Amino acid sequence: MLATTLLAFALSTPVALAQSEAEAGELFAETFDAHWQRLNEEYPYFDLYDVDWEAERAEHRPRAIAATDPTEFAWELARLISSLPDPHVSFLPAITTMKGLWSLPDVDAHLIERRIFVVGWPEGEAPQVPTAFADDAFAYPEVMAINGEPILGTAEILVAGPLGTTLEVRLRWPDGSASDHSLRRPDEANLPPPPKHFGKDWLVTGRVGSIGYLAVKTFDPDKATLGPDGKMTTMLRAALAELKDTDGLILDFQGNGGGQVAASDPFLGNFLRKRLSYRWGNSGGKRRVIRPRSPRYRGQVVAIVDERSASGGEWAPRILRDAGRATVVGGRTAGAEAAVHTSTGPDGSVVRFSAWPMEEPGRTPFQETGIEVDHALPLTIQDVYRFGYDEATERVRRARFAKALELLGAPETDLDAVMALADTADPIAGKSADENP
Repeated sequence: MLATTLLAFALSTPVALAQSEAEAGELFAETFDAHWQRLNEEYPYFDLYDVDWEAERAEHRPRAIAATDPTEFAWELARLISSLPDPHVSFLPAITTMKGLWSLPDVDAHLIERRIFVVGWPEGEAPQVPTAFADDAFAYPEVMAINGEPILGTAEILVAGPLGTTLEVRLRWPDGSASDHSLRRPDEANLPPPPKHFGKDWLVTGRVGSIGYLAVKTFDPDKATLGPDGKMTTMLRAALAELKDTDGLILDFQGNGGGQVAASDPFLGNFLRKRLSYRWGNSGGKRRVIRPRSPRYRGQVVAIVDERSASGGEWAPRILRDAGRATVVGGRTAGAEAAVHTSTGPDGSVVRFSAWPMEEPGRTPFQETGIEVDHALPLTIQDVYRFGYDEATERVRRARFAKALELLGAPETDLDAVMALADTADPIAGKSADENP
């Protein structure tokens, strides 16, 4: 769903709304300047994305300060932040702006080839389809703009707004034609609550014949603190111990949005033969070291990734590939390389952003491009137009697992059994309700 991730409530302390226009303007100015300055000092990719940050400030600051209410201010700040089309950049308005006061339309939208397409609309609110596609159930439109803002960075935040209000969506159809469509926000607040954890399926293990299967949906221990002692590393180590006698292993990182290196690196060490290291950031950064650990998995490994694999969900297969310990199969990953910092504004709003880029000589950065994939099997919009989103998604998932079995020397007849394991872990398959893709 559009903006689901961006609108998950942050665990920040609510701030009382200003009591006068003068106080509001002062708070808006302090908040805008705090976020702008923090990114100005620490964000490393202005040149990569060709963003003139001073010009963005000049454009958006006067309108932000002149905002008539916190919602208008939040939208203007979102417009500033959305000039950075970085998967690691996110923006959450102050909770007092949103909680109980905002809603968002129930639009079923998905990232396909790094673009957002709508595959389902709220009842009674679908747009008028161009005549050429009147009989085509799979002519999904691409979202080009929301309230006049290009759908880049955190512009998705504009999907949400005051109860019962409308938003304007600019759509592009398969033939390149464009149309404008109005959507009404529900009269009842429906912003998603903060995800407490990923449920019992954050880690899925199994085996089919001599091949092991291990799906890791997150490296965030705050969202997956299950197990007798609540330690993610202990659970991951135990999962590998269960599969140590298999000849090959499928590591499924599809949908893994990352987390903390303190959780991922000990796990990765269970595959390494020798120490690896990476340097993050020339100024204020640090060296990341991954050391071999026991129990060591010695079999052949295939890692599967997709467009939802981001940050730690990209680093993990990248590290295994660098070490010669995994072949990577799947679609282009998000391209979110750097460590993340957080800026909290005086009004309680939160901006998260890339801060420490990879600066290791001899190693190729993957910000924006995604990691190298040995066998590219992407979900394409052409297949989605041809088969429909659900069938196209299932086809590409099966193709990825079939390739993994082939690389591991397993029989094709094992595919259905492996897919049954994968279906318990992958939210695309509709088997896990604890996380929105």
